[in-house]
Amino acid sequence: MKKLLFVLASTVLLGACATPSTEVGIALFSDTVQPLMVTNSAGATKVGRACAKNYLGLLIQGDMSVEAAKKDGKITQVASIDKEVKSYALYAEVCTVVRGK
Repeated sequence: MKKLLFVLASTVLLGACATPSTEVGIALFSDTVQPLMVTNSAGATKVGRACAKNYLGLLIQGDMSVEAAKKDGKITQVASIDKEVKSYALYAEVCTVVRGK
């Protein structure tokens, strides 16, 4: 019984480290899109994504910069930037999504 409680407590504590915060709070499971910037540029036809991943709250990898997202979508004129947050207990992914021309 003590081992089970220890494993559960460890999972919750490590899970809290792997979950990114959002405007709606911190949760073990989340799937949100958050707007960051919108311009007057109409007619966005291209989409670029750049992501970073968090494993167990111990390792974070990736380039989620706007420049990396622009490069991914071959975008020269930015129309909007969003942040997508997906969190599943001990794994999290945050992506910058750029739309433009």
